[in-house]
Amino acid sequence: MANQAEHQQPAPKKPRLVFTDLQRRTLQAIFKETKRPSKEMQVTIARQLGLEPTTVGNFFMNARRRSMDKWKDEDPKTVAVEEEQLSPTIGIAQRQPSDVL
Repeated sequence: MANQAEHQQPAPKKPRLVFTDLQRRTLQAIFKETKRPSKEMQVTIARQLGLEPTTVGNFFMNARRRSMDKWKDEDPKTVAVEEEQLSPTIGIAQRQPSDVL
């Protein structure tokens, strides 16, 4: 006699959620301020935006991953040029008035 679990069909996959413009902009704005919101904050955000708390949690997890990927993918030459452009400005700001004369 075969096990009944073998004959059951898997549950149909949920369709992919596409955030509304307001939801996306709100989540991105919150992410800029708070990379890792508490569970309570995630529940509040979910309630305000009409989303599931797990969806909000997944957004922040994916956003953190994407921001790390973007950081790792930066071209080292571009970073070196940007640092070079910043260093003269920093040097001027750190000089004492007596250094200028």
